[in-house]
Amino acid sequence: MKSILIAMSVLAATSLSAYSQQSVRVGTNSNGAPWSFHDAASNSEKGVSVELIEEIAKDAGLQIQLVPMAFGELIAALNAKKVDIIAANLLITPEREALVAFSTPIAPGGDGLIVPKGDNKDYKTLDDLKGLAIGTQAGPFAALIQKRALFPDLKVYPNGTEAMHGVSAGDIKAAVVGVNGAAYEIKLGHFPELKLVKSYQPLLQSVDAFSVRKGDNELLNKINTSLAKLHANGTIKKILAAYGQ
Repeated sequence: MKSILIAMSVLAATSLSAYSQQSVRVGTNSNGAPWSFHDAASNSEKGVSVELIEEIAKDAGLQIQLVPMAFGELIAALNAKKVDIIAANLLITPEREALVAFSTPIAPGGDGLIVPKGDNKDYKTLDDLKGLAIGTQAGPFAALIQKRALFPDLKVYPNGTEAMHGVSAGDIKAAVVGVNGAAYEIKLGHFPELKLVKSYQPLLQSVDAFSVRKGDNELLNKINTSLAKLHANGTIKKILAAYGQ
């Protein structure tokens, strides 16, 4: 009887620790700097979310496998169980909260307005842009602009970087894009001819966070517990600063 109880205890302990020992697949955006992106020079995935999920894995005892993909594929891949966590430039919105479970916030995010450096107008709202050829990136910014119906020829690009290229090439006069990503691209010197408009009032102010499948409370709790530690010890602040945030 004693040997049976010992065996059952070992089995229970093994079951409880199994999740922490398995490989957790992490979906990243291969073109979502500064949160997650593929770095051609090192042929590796980098970014704020990538470095943070690696720190979380160390703290929580998880083994992670990064799975880079296009931004628009992330939520579908999560819910199809192709990945277990999304670590990318995913702002919390009501529409997304209906599909996935978000972690506690990593950092503020939202949209910014990009124009050529020679454009010195103090744009504040979309109304100030009426009549101009403008673009944006696919996602919540595009949805909010389309609701206003001010721009019948709105050009929607796959991501913020492509929209910035559109302004740079003269295809559009301005672009509404993720402000953190745009600031990072400008900091790197990729768009010396462009600037963020300081007077612009964002359409969406939210936060970036990790996400898991709804109901995956064990994994979400592990992420949130580690995030709290990383906020407290300054790791998150340090990583954000390294990417100009």
